[in-house]
Amino acid sequence: MQALVAGTIGDFLGANPSALAFVQAPKPAPVSYSTEEYFSVTAFKLIDSAGKATFIRYHIVPDAGVHTLDAEEVKKEDPDYLSKDLAKRIEAGPIGFKILAQVAEEGDVTDDATVHWPKERPVVTLGTFKLDSLLANNEKEQKYFILDPIPRVPGVEPSDDPLLEMRAAIYLWSGKQRRAA
Repeated sequence: MQALVAGTIGDFLGANPSALAFVQAPKPAPVSYSTEEYFSVTAFKLIDSAGKATFIRYHIVPDAGVHTLDAEEVKKEDPDYLSKDLAKRIEAGPIGFKILAQVAEEGDVTDDATVHWPKERPVVTLGTFKLDSLLANNEKEQKYFILDPIPRVPGVEPSDDPLLEMRAAIYLWSGKQRRAA
């Protein structure tokens, strides 16, 4: 992808068809955080105990299924409806998700998030998790939270996608801005 030095967003999108495709793809609002599916933007490298590397992209799927709102329904919602709904749902019981991984095959692009892998690639279940509470003083604590897209656990490594380093830098900057506010 070429760097945007000057010009308009239209110039950038015209020169970058993959960015244009992303902007034009439908993105319906979720009914709830608990009925939204989540995808890793970039590929990650899993390393097994023998040292074999396998590239994957995560896909988090809600146990409650995926449910979205249309544009008219969204207009009727409170601006903070997702956070309010999450608290209400957790109060009623844990919210479950499955952690899936689409597995790359030889020759699949692993260093460019704009390149989709074929849908025929295998998908495996890595595990599950449940949300059963919100952090005490959640709103206050969010000021100190910084998302790090670079994995920092043994056996999981970033791909060579330069987007990972850029996202890490932007999230760090954003976190510092929230803390200073």
